[in-house]
Amino acid sequence: MSESLTSSTFHGLKWSYASNLVTVTLQIGVTALLARLLTPSAFGLVAMANVLLWYGQQFAVMGAGQAIVQKSDLSARDIRTAFTSSLILGAAFCALFVVLAPLAGILFPDTPGVVTVTRVMSLSFVIGSLRSTTEGLLRRRFAFRALALAQIGSYVFGYALVGVTMALLGFGAWSLVVASLCAGALPAVAYTLLCRNEVGLSLDWHSFKTVYSFGGRVSLSAFGQAVASTLDTVWSGHYLGAAATGLYTRATNLVNTPVNSIFITLSLVLVPGYSRLQHDRGRLRSVYIVSITMVAAIGMPLAWGMAGAARQIVITLLGGQWTDAIPVFAVLALAIPFTVLTQLGAVMCEATATLNVKIAIAAGRLCWFVALLAVLTRYGIVGIAVAFALSELINHIAYLLVMRRMFSLGPADLWGAYSIGLAAGVITGAALFGINVGLTEMGWPAPIILTIQFAVGALLLLGTITRARRGELWREIRGRLDQAGYRRENHGVAAWVIRRIDGFSRREAAA
Repeated sequence: MSESLTSSTFHGLKWSYASNLVTVTLQIGVTALLARLLTPSAFGLVAMANVLLWYGQQFAVMGAGQAIVQKSDLSARDIRTAFTSSLILGAAFCALFVVLAPLAGILFPDTPGVVTVTRVMSLSFVIGSLRSTTEGLLRRRFAFRALALAQIGSYVFGYALVGVTMALLGFGAWSLVVASLCAGALPAVAYTLLCRNEVGLSLDWHSFKTVYSFGGRVSLSAFGQAVASTLDTVWSGHYLGAAATGLYTRATNLVNTPVNSIFITLSLVLVPGYSRLQHDRGRLRSVYIVSITMVAAIGMPLAWGMAGAARQIVITLLGGQWTDAIPVFAVLALAIPFTVLTQLGAVMCEATATLNVKIAIAAGRLCWFVALLAVLTRYGIVGIAVAFALSELINHIAYLLVMRRMFSLGPADLWGAYSIGLAAGVITGAALFGINVGLTEMGWPAPIILTIQFAVGALLLLGTITRARRGELWREIRGRLDQAGYRRENHGVAAWVIRRIDGFSRREAAA
């Protein structure tokens, strides 16, 4: 990447990660509160309606936002056409799902209320279509500060304020429905106001073909991914009911909140940068190797450490009524690093317009996931979690083979990229699980054990970052943070953390 592009990319990372840190903290707190105010059945009901709407959402905007980011020569007509067509599609899908909502009752026969919830939540199509093009524009010009502030504000307003208040007033599942719609509407309005001078109502056939020749393939690929990534929820809802699905989806969300949401931000920021380098495979190869090395080295110990501390996390955050979610949480945490690493390969395919491969893998993933679910559902929600984990591993291997061919990666390249994360992940997971077993047998309360596990996990992660390959990993991260403007003389929390890690790294090197 050029210096200016690198600076813009990591400036975007700074704001996106700051946003995610705040949002994740809010999510953990709000989730802990709502889990005590609402039943697993309430969460299961909304999850069932949400998953059906998510399928339609992939086509309601037809990849317009991604096309706006990826297109190298974007015109004003392209922007207005994408905005107008997205609104038309969003309104059409909203009406369609209102009419077809009774199908939700057929798919989930033991869940009363799912039809009504699906109809109300179909408003999310209009909200999503309003923000698709404008969010793509903001991402294209690296306006991640505005995106970050809108994300934080939307969660505070939608869930922390509206959702919790309605739950306290006894609205049950409807508190989640209204919270979701409010959280989506706020950024949609904010993005539109920020881009008001660029968007407008206009349709041009040439621009339509240009935008949707790419966006349509993105939607087809996204639909396959959406079906595969939510099939476990649909399967659980159909065969196991709302309560089991509520347990399963809460475990899923709890795993995703501190890990997946943070690392997926990496892909959202890197797509614009990757797209600008789409014709320079040499630089892309280097960026891809660095990306997977960093994500594996941080993501594997973080996620597998969560697996080792599964019991304490679930009991402390969700409460005693959610203990059946503990093994589900542990299994899903083991799979999360593969999901995130796969996302980097998928983003690379999107940035280089290699979408036919994404579509083929999505189709294959659906087939092997269905087969795994058919075999393992007999073991309840734990069996469904194992099916998901195995499916993610196979999916990751498929993308890894594609990246290996695209960039001529050899076994030594891959081992160098993954070895740090694998070793650190196994050590961290085993250490935290050992603490769990030992202190639980001694009768220590879960919050105290979790605090100790957090401290040990943080030290192990810090050691991995600063000591791996004699500090090479931290030097790579440090250099890229410097390019983003995180200098030692800067002020603020981020700069303070970096100075502390610098000091730790020097002491470790001297020792």
